[in-house]
Amino acid sequence: MATTINENARLHSWEGIYEPTEAASYLKASARSEDIVPFDSTKLIRWIRRGLANPELVEVPGRDILIDFEDLISMRVISTLKSAGMNWPAIYEAEKWLREMTGLRQPFATESLWAGQGDVFTEWGDRLVSGNRRGQTGLELIRKYLIPIHGLVFHEESHRAASWEPAQDVLLQPAVQFGAPCVKGTRIPTKALMGMIEAGDSEEWVAQSYNLSVSTVRAACDWESRIQSQ
Repeated sequence: MATTINENARLHSWEGIYEPTEAASYLKASARSEDIVPFDSTKLIRWIRRGLANPELVEVPGRDILIDFEDLISMRVISTLKSAGMNWPAIYEAEKWLREMTGLRQPFATESLWAGQGDVFTEWGDRLVSGNRRGQTGLELIRKYLIPIHGLVFHEESHRAASWEPAQDVLLQPAVQFGAPCVKGTRIPTKALMGMIEAGDSEEWVAQSYNLSVSTVRAACDWESRIQSQ
């Protein structure tokens, strides 16, 4: 039976839960959005249908789909891999092999990845290996020519993605404000700052109210403006 919207939310305890349109806007607004393939919620849902997010979501109606933080990160990784010239068979094979080896449903959100020479590389122990070639060792000398994919912070023990910094001074953490974009190092949603500016408050007053720098307030508002323009 397909997972309903309420069941899906319950499974993830409301930590980092996103609607497809919301997730797509974050991906498009990220600081390196020029490095990912053209992206919208329709494409995100199509990738979910291919099983590249939580497998339980494959049959869920589009209007009921919610994805979690690891799904969001996986979509970001896949977008960057596609922009790096990776084809779908290589992406599928790398994801399948990593899922088998780690036992995790979203290995793209738990492993540091690099792209290059038609392969998806990761570190396995002290070796650089190709995921789409099922663990074939890559020569260490090619590392400097590979494209890093993540730009994430991982939990030291679980290796799961702990946070994503999509723009300067903006951070998404699944357990902070339900995964909403916040000012880095705080629990202040960027949307709250933008709301105050739109209501007529000055950048200086907002900065003073939250003990932030004016440049940080501007960075938060710039991020929100990019989201709104999507």
